[in-house]
Amino acid sequence: MERTTIIVLRKTPFREADVMITAVSPDWGKLELVGYGAQSISGRKFPVLDCFNELEIGFEPSEKGAAKLTDAELITSFAPIADRLDIYKLSGKIANFVLNNSAPELPMAIVYDTLRHVLGNLALNAANGGALWSPEACGAVIKLACLQENGLLPEFEDPKVSAFFDAVIEAGLEGAPLPQCAPEYWSKLTLYLNTLLPRNN
Repeated sequence: MERTTIIVLRKTPFREADVMITAVSPDWGKLELVGYGAQSISGRKFPVLDCFNELEIGFEPSEKGAAKLTDAELITSFAPIADRLDIYKLSGKIANFVLNNSAPELPMAIVYDTLRHVLGNLALNAANGGALWSPEACGAVIKLACLQENGLLPEFEDPKVSAFFDAVIEAGLEGAPLPQCAPEYWSKLTLYLNTLLPRNN
């Protein structure tokens, strides 16, 4: 049996009483997991299997198909995301982006830590309290982290540009305040980063 932490990004009913989840792990990359009996009415085995939850889990890897989830304990819930429709929709887009740009058994420590802070800021935005990053900035931060981890971020001739991007990536990893810039810049940056990605995101 293996142990890791995950963030649940997709949840799908499977058969009568089971749940299939798709998650990301810093150690294992994208993980497909089955929680057997998770939907049974009497005595749910895994009540914490919800989207945008960070969990510590045990699982049994499988060479064919999804791994078997053996236990799960909640670390962090980003549940307030669901309280605002616009934040929930953005979180869904970010989840799809991360899943589209991750692979099984490919570690993703940079993206994982950044995703934790992105979801935390989105939850605070939804609750209207204390967010360091705007929703628009969250989208740019996770894309920069993905480009950095996958070696797709180009070298920039202007040292100020390089320093700015480095500062954003570091802030994403640490959950720290982002470099100051005009609020509308984050949307423009996201559009630019889309041109660097290998597929349409």
